[in-house]
Amino acid sequence: MRRLGVAVAVGLALSVVTPALGAPQAVAADAAPSAFTAVSPKRVLDTRTGLGAAGPVGPARTVTLDLSAGVPASATAVVLNVTGTEPTADTFVTVYPSGATRPTASNLNLVAGETRPNLVTVALGADRKVVLYNHNGSVQLIADLSGYYAPDAAGRFNAYSPVRVMDTRIGFGFRPPGPFGPDTTETLDLTDQVPDSATAVVFNLTGTGATAGTFLTAWPAGTPRPTASNVNLTAGATVPNQVVVALGADQKVSLFNKNGNTDLVVDVAGFYTPDYGALFTPVVPTRVLDTRNGFGAVGAGGRYELGLDAVVPRNTTGVVLNLTGTQGSAGTYVTAWPPPEPQPSASNLNLTAGQTAANLVTVGVGTHASVSLYNAFGAVHLVADLAGYFSLPPVACASDCVYGWGGNEYGALGTGDYNPASAAPGKVYGLAGVVQVAARADSGYALTDDGRVWAWGINYGGQLGNGWRAGKSVVPVPVLGLDDVVAIDAGIAVRSDGTVWAWGGIPAGGYDVPAQVPGLTDVTAVSAGGGVAYALKSDGTVWSWGFNGFGALGTGNPDESTWTTTPAQVAGLTGVREIDSTLYGALALKTDGTVWGWGDNRQGQVGHGTAGGNGCYNLPPTAVNCSYNAPVQVVDLTGVTAIGADSVHGFAVLGDGTAWAWGSNYSGDLGNGQVCDCPTGTPVRVAGLTGITDVAGSENGGYALGADGRVWSWGSNDRAALGPVTTSGLNSATPLRLSEPTGVAAVTGGLLAGFALVP
Repeated sequence: MRRLGVAVAVGLALSVVTPALGAPQAVAADAAPSAFTAVSPKRVLDTRTGLGAAGPVGPARTVTLDLSAGVPASATAVVLNVTGTEPTADTFVTVYPSGATRPTASNLNLVAGETRPNLVTVALGADRKVVLYNHNGSVQLIADLSGYYAPDAAGRFNAYSPVRVMDTRIGFGFRPPGPFGPDTTETLDLTDQVPDSATAVVFNLTGTGATAGTFLTAWPAGTPRPTASNVNLTAGATVPNQVVVALGADQKVSLFNKNGNTDLVVDVAGFYTPDYGALFTPVVPTRVLDTRNGFGAVGAGGRYELGLDAVVPRNTTGVVLNLTGTQGSAGTYVTAWPPPEPQPSASNLNLTAGQTAANLVTVGVGTHASVSLYNAFGAVHLVADLAGYFSLPPVACASDCVYGWGGNEYGALGTGDYNPASAAPGKVYGLAGVVQVAARADSGYALTDDGRVWAWGINYGGQLGNGWRAGKSVVPVPVLGLDDVVAIDAGIAVRSDGTVWAWGGIPAGGYDVPAQVPGLTDVTAVSAGGGVAYALKSDGTVWSWGFNGFGALGTGNPDESTWTTTPAQVAGLTGVREIDSTLYGALALKTDGTVWGWGDNRQGQVGHGTAGGNGCYNLPPTAVNCSYNAPVQVVDLTGVTAIGADSVHGFAVLGDGTAWAWGSNYSGDLGNGQVCDCPTGTPVRVAGLTGITDVAGSENGGYALGADGRVWSWGSNDRAALGPVTTSGLNSATPLRLSEPTGVAAVTGGLLAGFALVP
């Protein structure tokens, strides 16, 4: 595409008073966003033995836990695994900062005689103490320290939609089906879910089908097993608990089961790394959802969209919620994830009918800082208490910055903003010294002047090249193993030695880290389409590899089922100086100013004066005008100085500064003043533009850059793709001038999005 350059729990004891919903209260006016340090789980409270406090905690009584010996003076919050055991009555436990008023929230819900844990992220009081409150009866309390947040710590959090990485009931990945036996330790390998730089991981650990009362422990692989536990189970129970644990050697975690046979389910929700990510700001636990107050229970197969944009800042990427389910009419599970991502095959809360139980949820936020909550069976009330949020620290860019506007689903703009679209251009977060930008679908890429490549957006196919695959990143992360790159496109790069490296589904590349494409040297530029890729060599020849659907390889091969990882020369092309890909095909600009195209021509995007039209959808692709398996010349164009393309369009700039377009025109895509179902393979002039130096497509429209450094846009305005135009309105079949940015050196387009490089 176009480059530019120069399972399971509910909660809340029935005795809990329903609080009023409100905005979060800061722990302190000077509470600083903080990074995370994981520690090997350490027991810091056990009222049974007198550690931290002696004897059970009575009704309406508190225990103050002093953590000054376990965390530094700079610590702002801690992560504790809190377990209640031997309760004499149904009760709930609330954990909050010392010195603060006890909030109307809960962390742990217990029935008489039950032993149950719940992970707690809680702000520290000024004296590095936290308070644990018990509501009814008496209860023994246990707390294990898993880590702490502090401004001078290193771990920044990166959330993604939960990914199931282990389910012993069905087997998964490295092991066959079958439960953990007694006194059994196994290793969970997370090398495909976190980058090499990751220091800790967050996952939901669920135990189910236990044949005896037992406990489960997670800790860094390669280190001694601690005297701590994460999940406590009675025979036959299903209990989840969130785990935050440091990673051992090679991104591995050890899991231990004490008694009987137990099945384990693990859903990963994110990781910490010093390289990039968000910082944590704790708040006094604040109720942000209680469906008993008006909304009503969430029914079977129902979703509740919890919007948090009124209570967290715009640069928020994730939140920590204590999620409670109560009054369920059937056994069920609840799943939390960031929309608009698809619902994952994971769970956060597991409930039996009538049960009240809670589980900590650390989850990325989607559009409008929202979290989707799904209930599987029956009807259940949901309660959520906000413990804090992850936000991006401010980063300035003084020069060679990238601005993005338009569609921002899956973080496609890279700005860190949670809004689904933005007409106002925002800076791609954390990047400076950018020399080239590329975009494809919901992913973006940038090359910086130190030869490094950065990526952002969707990552289910490893598009980020950062060593993991899941969800998305709303800000740029480094593509691993590349430090001497001279040219890029989406998921593909040229190194200074002329070799080509690819990742994230690009043929012959790596899956989630770059791998060298064999057989290519002396390459100066690359372009990637849908399952096909192209390389331009210094001798002016073009080489292709991948899938030959619609003749996309351009080698003259009529077999459109061909798939090859061996690059072959595109037939008959020499003297090429620029290439750009459509979805299944490409355009090439020769030094003589002519343009040549091949591949899919259903919308006339090859530019040879024909368009296969809708008839191609009911005929074989080999039908007349539907595709070209070898290059043909784009008609009526000479003296071309620059080209652009997207899935169903071609664009060109002539030496006289005019812009031309061909292909689909459903939304005024061609910019010639018409809107119609009238695809054309003959270039038409984009109306009114002069002094143009470059063009790019946005799937349903286009962008043009003027010699004055200003950008023009036309076509669909879905997802604000037209940007901050000087004339208001929806779609536009003629170009509109963007009011900002100015001084633009290059422009490119993604999926209903634009990017501008400003020196």
